[in-house]
Amino acid sequence: MCKVLRIPRSTYYYEVNKLSDREKEPPDEDVTEKIIHIFNTNRRCFGTRRIKIALDKQGLKVSRRRIGRIMKSKNLISTYTSLRYRAFPDRSNERNITNG
Repeated sequence: MCKVLRIPRSTYYYEVNKLSDREKEPPDEDVTEKIIHIFNTNRRCFGTRRIKIALDKQGLKVSRRRIGRIMKSKNLISTYTSLRYRAFPDRSNERNITNG
């Protein structure tokens, strides 16, 4: 077939694989709904890494970058804990203690 069309075999297989890769990728609408559902059911504290793990368990292959873009477009910002106090070193710990 490639001889008749006068195209290299590598070009043919490249195009075939490119089309099959698009079919494997789930559409944005389905992924967006699942990301929003996972985000809201987990008290709005899941970030891209944990959402990716949850989607992997459901059998969806989605990159963290794509998850981040969808979260940014839907204004999904995860909450995180901040440092409440800072520990200051004690002066007693600074003494040199000799082995006596």
